Amino acid sequence: MILIDTHVWIWLHSNPDNLLPSSLELVQNAGRIAISPVSLYETMVAVEKGRLESQFKPETLVRRWLAAMDITRIPVSDEIVIQSRTLYFDHADPFDRIIASTAFHENIPLMTADRNLLKLEWLKTIQAR
Repeated sequence: MILIDTHVWIWLHSNPDNLLPSSLELVQNAGRIAISPVSLYETMVAVEKGRLESQFKPETLVRRWLAAMDITRIPVSDEIVIQSRTLYFDHADPFDRIIASTAFHENIPLMTADRNLLKLEWLKTIQAR
């Protein structure tokens, strides 16, 4: 299983060319792809603020995207929240922390293009772009 970061999920639906060909192939051939509910929130905010164009309301877009992919949702548990505050991070973005902590807690790699997350030694990552 691979956990995908919010921007990877957005790119998969809106512009897959943003992903490395090897990353896109990995997603397409992976047994299971997972997402954090935090990414749903971030996607809705991106639509609301005009950073992501959509003809749909934010909640409709998210529901359509969820229905379009066989994607596992990993709930945010107490332990994930605790780890998001106790694991070493170079930055304070709470959503990045929760997503990275989810991958760590589940012992799965995180596909991301976020340089701050890619350089974390304790986090298994896959370069998205």
